[in-house]
Amino acid sequence: MSYLSAVGIGLAVIAASETASPGEPPAKGKAGSSQRRDIPANTWMPAKAEFALPADIKDARWVTTDGYCGSTFRTASGEIISRSGVRSKAMGLTPGFYSNATLGWNLSTGKVRVIDVARHWGGGSYGGGRLLAGFKQNEMPTPRHTYDGLTYVPETDTMYFVLGANWRIGGRGADEAAKRQLAIDNRSTWKYSFKTGRWTRIDHNVYKFFKCSPYEAHLQYWPEGKKLLFLNDGGSKYAQFDLATEKWSQVKLASRCPQSLYNARSTWDSKRALWVFRLGPKTCTFDPKTSSFTALPDAYDMPADRKDKRRSWKGIVYIPKHDTYLMTGPTGNETRVLKAGEAKWRTIAGGEIELVNGYPQYDPKTDRVGLIYQTKAFLFRYDPQK
Repeated sequence: MSYLSAVGIGLAVIAASETASPGEPPAKGKAGSSQRRDIPANTWMPAKAEFALPADIKDARWVTTDGYCGSTFRTASGEIISRSGVRSKAMGLTPGFYSNATLGWNLSTGKVRVIDVARHWGGGSYGGGRLLAGFKQNEMPTPRHTYDGLTYVPETDTMYFVLGANWRIGGRGADEAAKRQLAIDNRSTWKYSFKTGRWTRIDHNVYKFFKCSPYEAHLQYWPEGKKLLFLNDGGSKYAQFDLATEKWSQVKLASRCPQSLYNARSTWDSKRALWVFRLGPKTCTFDPKTSSFTALPDAYDMPADRKDKRRSWKGIVYIPKHDTYLMTGPTGNETRVLKAGEAKWRTIAGGEIELVNGYPQYDPKTDRVGLIYQTKAFLFRYDPQK
């Protein structure tokens, strides 16, 4: 199923030739109208985001079938970093339903550029894995679902990710060199430098301590500790990555996770240095200082109806300006907010607009929440006084 259609949400998807070079901010230009004007408070709006395919891949096309990649916010450029797919018959890029491209959406300009493509990896979710020309000179990770397993470090302007689903690339038609590299890939930690536009493979991984599932892993930068935090899909296995030594260490949890983290997504409470998780109505925090979880109030009563979309909704974001957590729902009217420290979530009637089950990020420069899922994008401005 393709998510490329943007009918009804006012999304402009273009194939432009002005893509910025790796590490550079997008070029200045006219932004979409929803970026220029002051959008109504507490109302979800379709974003007129302009998606530009990489100009140096002449027959590039979007592959928008991956629904399992999270996002992060790059403070150096004011971009929401998300994942999607780019295919090219000429170059042999066939990611299938994996993502092989990193995108940057600038909320000030409305531009969405392709920052990086795994252009030295052939094959994808339908097998056919192979190392393309240039791989030895520029080693890079395979196409994959990243889930919640990527995070940004502003001090070094780098992005990290670990684990994820990529094993199908080694299936039917894959060559032996690709299979060997795939095994190395899955025991590594990957770092991307926005300054150089290159990946670095770090030969250390949480698999050193525990054989956890690669699915639905969670990764977060802890600024005070100068470390990356890892939790597995069950919230039962915990490790920290020291950015200075580039080594992982296993850490014992002080309490049990009060909810499932499988399919959950997360945000960072910068005021309290807490990692906040959400799945459906359930939310909790994780404190790396004490290695302990704390349950938050349920956002709503979950009926027994298994078809209720809210059960699988996962979008959550912390808004530091108002010290508030915001979670998304299937429509704008199912938006919920929780003032940190309060005991009850409040409903925001954000409009009848249908939203996507994506991963929102907050941009302090524009005071906007951006919600992006492949090539569908939305904007929201929270005002607690309205």
